Amino acid sequence: MTARTGGAGQPRIVALLRISAPGRDTTPSARSWCSCGRDLAAFGQRKVTALIEDHTRHRTACPLLTEGKEAA
Repeated sequence: MTARTGGAGQPRIVALLRISAPGRDTTPSARSWCSCGRDLAAFGQRKVTALIEDHTRHRTACPLLTEGKEAA
């Protein structure tokens, strides 16, 4: 999860990755969401793993998440 400061100094969520792995004999799932319009879902171990990797790559490329990092 990445938070930016919104109005009145309140943090706001810009991107998140939600992973659900409820237990034995169940299908894991994941959702990758970003304020830029990204909204992807995956079901099953291989697809969830691929989405986690893709979400990590997105965090380094999305202009909403990289904005201001160049100056730091």
